[in-house]
Amino acid sequence: MTIDAAIGATQLRRQIRIPINMTKLVGINQREGQMMTDESKTLTVEEIKARSSWLRGNVAQELQEDSTSFEADTAQILKFHGIYVQDNRDTRTERIRAKVELDHRCMIRVAIPGGRLSADQYLALDALARKLGSGSLRLTTRQGIQFHFVAKADLGELMNLINDTLLTTWGGCGDVVRNVTACPSSDEGVKRLGLDELAQTISLQFKAPSDAYYELWIDGTRVPNQVLGAAPVAESVYGPTMLPRKFKIGLTTSRDNCVDVFSCDVGLVIDVNDPRRVRIYAGGGLGRSGTDDTTFARLGDLLGEVDRLQVLDVITAIVGLHRDEGNREDRSHARLKYLVEARGVSWVRSEVERRGGVSFSAATPDTFVVEDDHLGELVTDNDHFDFGVKLPSGRIVNRENGRYLDGVAAIVDEFNPELAITARGDLIVRGVAVSQRDRLRELLALHGIDAPEELSPLHRASFACVALPTCGLALAESERYLPEFLDEFHTMLAELSMSEESFEVRMTGCPNGCARPYLGEIGIVGRSKRSYDIFIGADRHGTRLNTLFARDVDRGALVSGLEPLVRRYRDQRRAGESFGDFYFRLDDEEIASVRPASRQRRSRAKSES
Repeated sequence: MTIDAAIGATQLRRQIRIPINMTKLVGINQREGQMMTDESKTLTVEEIKARSSWLRGNVAQELQEDSTSFEADTAQILKFHGIYVQDNRDTRTERIRAKVELDHRCMIRVAIPGGRLSADQYLALDALARKLGSGSLRLTTRQGIQFHFVAKADLGELMNLINDTLLTTWGGCGDVVRNVTACPSSDEGVKRLGLDELAQTISLQFKAPSDAYYELWIDGTRVPNQVLGAAPVAESVYGPTMLPRKFKIGLTTSRDNCVDVFSCDVGLVIDVNDPRRVRIYAGGGLGRSGTDDTTFARLGDLLGEVDRLQVLDVITAIVGLHRDEGNREDRSHARLKYLVEARGVSWVRSEVERRGGVSFSAATPDTFVVEDDHLGELVTDNDHFDFGVKLPSGRIVNRENGRYLDGVAAIVDEFNPELAITARGDLIVRGVAVSQRDRLRELLALHGIDAPEELSPLHRASFACVALPTCGLALAESERYLPEFLDEFHTMLAELSMSEESFEVRMTGCPNGCARPYLGEIGIVGRSKRSYDIFIGADRHGTRLNTLFARDVDRGALVSGLEPLVRRYRDQRRAGESFGDFYFRLDDEEIASVRPASRQRRSRAKSES
């Protein structure tokens, strides 16, 4: 299927917009989730959801207005539709000084359970990116796809055409169960476990029960919610105010934790030796605040083991528990992890058993046996193979050092493969004939895309969140800065004769942790425009959080600040010991001896001298 054909195949009916009147809002307190109206009345996010008429809000009316953005209350409702209202932060300061309107844009997130999509679907999204999405697609660490820099005027057309691909943005954001992640391996043993099917089933079961999506973006009519595949309102676990905060579910096998399943509100691990048995973890979550020590990253606790047929009942019970008992007063403490931490795993377990009518069997926590990045050539059978393409932090765009948008489109167009997105934002091309091996690599080379084996272990294992210029929460650069950091770090490794050693770096522009930095061997977390916190010591199987190594380190001193620790690792590690494991066994005195100075300490020392 050609790109032109993909555009033609996605032409749809005109969009009908229905006016709805609501009070316009002019400000937002992001931490508390409060909105200030022009009448000086504060609305919480809970009140906005309650007044939204099942997630309609004022969206239809504002789509018809000439403004380039949306009011704050409408922006909250748009999240449930998979849309974040943002602006170009590269131009924000300049525009504020010039007293002109900000360069308002939208980010649209397609929710793809387990990250599986067809060649036709991908080519349709590629065509939309070229037409309406600034020539870029971003694969996410939760196996979705994002469009960035979408103008409000193009939003209706883009949303309409995405739906025509049989994909949806509904539930891509908002206080609902988000995109369900699953290990993307097509190994025959993993395929027999049915992760794809289970991820799809869970995703449909927990879609928000509203026809607002069809009404606003498809044809302007109210339709029975079963068209979306979700449960009707009377049977849904959601009420009109949905959940206190977002809710994440991940699936993997007892072999490979590539999706970081313990970081989810609910994590499911299917036993490779007995696919009928599923271990349930609850209370994971990585978002935190750099200025509020009562917020924290947390891994899920093991509730126990259940029969596979009971999984939906268990998840429904946990979601219902979060709905009823989660904190709706303070959004910074509204995730399930805070409820589990406060009440304890024993209380949560008994409540889930009572609500779900299930009984957990005792189980041993999973440790996993491999760390699979799903890159390069992956054997599936004698005639076909999968190939994992490393993408720079999930970004598919044409650059001087790699025409990823054209290259991926050419591969998908020629081989017509099934595709899978990994939880690191990379892309697996599935089912390529062995006879086409050389042609696949030829297409990669023609477009300047490095095969995974051509990358250093450092570059292969590392990734970043989006951050600037689009994310409204970013404090520092991440995706745009990571290549520079990795090149400098790799140069340092070469000087220590360690350039072929495996290190994993996860970078984010703020403490919210979208690239899961607290599960990285090295987590670099934005603290200010010029400084980062450094976290070190997670294992490579996603079963241990890292800890704070150095606070508020200047961007220019990150690599030099890590060098003494890396040098000690080179000289003192045990056979086969990873960097994270080495750091984990150091005592406080040893860590302090190699810790870099923070900006505050350097400033203090300079003033004293």
